[in-house]
Amino acid sequence: MSDLTYLIKDRFPNKGDAIAFRMAKDARFLAICKDYGVCLKAYRYWKRSREPEAGTRVSEYLELIQSLESEVEEALLDPQPEAPD
Repeated sequence: MSDLTYLIKDRFPNKGDAIAFRMAKDARFLAICKDYGVCLKAYRYWKRSREPEAGTRVSEYLELIQSLESEVEEALLDPQPEAPD
């Protein structure tokens, strides 16, 4: 598991087994987890930044992170994972 996908397990620690299963069986879910990791890293970067656009970027990435978290929760409720490519 990459460090990007590991971040989603940190966010949902009580769903670790279900997350691991979905990552192995569902290509779309894996992509969501990777996107989450990328967004979280970007959010953390902009949170520390002193650039003029930092506030805007923090808000944008926070919104993306929340959306991806919702997608993860929805996917974990779906009993039929998508087959890997």
